[in-house]
Amino acid sequence: MQIRLTVVDPLGPSAPARDGAPRSDVLVTAPAGTALAAVASALAQVVSGGDGSGTPVLYAGEQRLDAQRCTLGEPPLTDGAVLSVGAPGEPEPHPELDDAPAQLQVVAGPDAGGVHLLHGGEIRVGRSADADVPLDDPDVSRLHCTVTVSADGRVAVADLDSTNGTTVNGARVGGRAVPFAPGALLRIGESALRLAPAGGPGGRVETTPDGEGHVRVAGPAGAAAAS
Repeated sequence: MQIRLTVVDPLGPSAPARDGAPRSDVLVTAPAGTALAAVASALAQVVSGGDGSGTPVLYAGEQRLDAQRCTLGEPPLTDGAVLSVGAPGEPEPHPELDDAPAQLQVVAGPDAGGVHLLHGGEIRVGRSADADVPLDDPDVSRLHCTVTVSADGRVAVADLDSTNGTTVNGARVGGRAVPFAPGALLRIGESALRLAPAGGPGGRVETTPDGEGHVRVAGPAGAAAAS
C-alpha cells in the first residue's frame, strides 16, 4: 500500500518559529497491515537526521502513537496525516477535512483498509507516485482512472485508457465519465474501492481477509465478500 504522510520536527532548530519547523512530505510504500514501528525511524530521520537507531516517539496532533499497535492506512495514519517527532504537534488548520464530501475506502487488494478523503475536483487514481490516490497494485496502470467530485457533491468516474480497465458495480467504464454513487464498488486491477460519505477524517471500513485471496467487508446488511 502507499500513503502520503507529512513529518514535522517541532523540536528542530527553527521550531520557535512554528511555520519554520523542519517538515517533509513522504510517500510510504509498505505491505497492508504494516505497523508504524517498521517505518518510524526512517520517518524521523527525514526531518531530524540521526543514525536511525531506536524507535522515536511520534505524535498525530496531541495523540502519542503506539508504534507497535498503530497500523499504516488505519486512523490516524491515513493518507495525508501529519506526524510530529518527539513532541505533540499543534493542530493543523485543515477545516476541509471535516467538510470533505466523500471518501474512497480501499476494501480489497494490496492497500485494503486505506481511506482517502475526496475534497473536490478531479482525483487521479493509479500506481504512480504522481497519482492523488496511489495504489500499490501491479495490475493498476500508473494513472488508471479519475474520480471527479463536483461542486454539488456528485461523484463521477472515468477510465484513463488503462491496461486492465475500470468497472463500477460490474459495469465497464470508458473514457466518458459515469456516475459513481455512494456505496458503489469501483474495481481496478486487483483492488476494489467503495465510495462513502466522508464522516470526518477518522472514518474507516471494516475489512477481514478470508485467507483465500478475498477481503470480507462489513456492509450495512452484514459482511459481503469482495474479491
